[in-house]
Amino acid sequence: MKKNLPSKMKALRQLGPLPEGALSDPNAIKKYLQLTLVDIPKPKPGQVLVKVNRGSMNPNDLYHIKGVYSSTLDYPYPRGVGFEGAGTVVANGGGIAGWARIGKRVAFYSKFGMFAEYVLADALKLIVLPKDLEFQEAASSVANPITGVGMARWAKASGSKYFFITAAAGAVARMTMRVAHTYGLKSIAIVRREEQVAICKEEGASYVLNQSDPDFEKNLTDLCKEVNCTYGFDCIGGDMPLTLIRSMPQGSTLCMYGYFNTGPVQFQPQKLFNGWKIQFFETEYYINSLSLLSRFRLSREVINNVNGLFRPKIQKQFSLEEAAEAYSYYSKNMTGGKIQILNE
Repeated sequence: MKKNLPSKMKALRQLGPLPEGALSDPNAIKKYLQLTLVDIPKPKPGQVLVKVNRGSMNPNDLYHIKGVYSSTLDYPYPRGVGFEGAGTVVANGGGIAGWARIGKRVAFYSKFGMFAEYVLADALKLIVLPKDLEFQEAASSVANPITGVGMARWAKASGSKYFFITAAAGAVARMTMRVAHTYGLKSIAIVRREEQVAICKEEGASYVLNQSDPDFEKNLTDLCKEVNCTYGFDCIGGDMPLTLIRSMPQGSTLCMYGYFNTGPVQFQPQKLFNGWKIQFFETEYYINSLSLLSRFRLSREVINNVNGLFRPKIQKQFSLEEAAEAYSYYSKNMTGGKIQILNE
């Protein structure tokens, strides 16, 4: 550890899972989320300590605080919150990779609690920032761009020229469409509200369907048949996958990339026994499936295009002390852009 580092830091700690409906009330959130003074963690071999400049919120942050995020279900309370962000490497736990990154400005993803003054990170998974890239853009340059690239690659590999995607006005879906269009694919955007149609058309969607339309399933069925769309993404869950699979030609694949409805997901066994398939996309597992060289190439592709193809829209910034308000605001304004939690 560096000698001039303080021994304590401010960090957000969650005391327990948020009850259903509590996200709409910052005062209710404050009963479960507290800003505390804790010891600065010590990096182990292969890890570094990063002084966090800011963190970004994503849908998995809402799942995590509700206690239903699949990747952190077994994490004990009290526990950290926040996954994506950017900062400066200030200490190394051992290893050449960490040593080489001391003093570097980096973007990264960590399960150790990004919404804190300092956080641990895997030295090999850091994205070193170019000098002309600000922390504001860098802090939102990991989750959505990498997810968008990964999902677009899966859609491309399916062989289908068209794909559909639900919650299409959301940041992840828009990023996926943007990348997929550069691969020569065409998208069918599925939205929940009429005012979201224009957003998807601006992203270049070939078709936009409103799931609130009483004829939605028929319209999607007819369209999938017309353009031979055999691949689609869903992040709604509940009974939506059942509707989507019924709309797709035989032999199609539905990929789940989230679950806004955190209850059971409905499928039709007869479909799955007759050629339809289900996949699940999770960003961290996708990254871990890549070789070190492929990860490096992906990180360079993303970071070199943060001010272009992958440029994030930042809609609002909050301090660590305002985290409860940030969570509540984000839960009501997810399609408006990124929410960031600042340390400085």
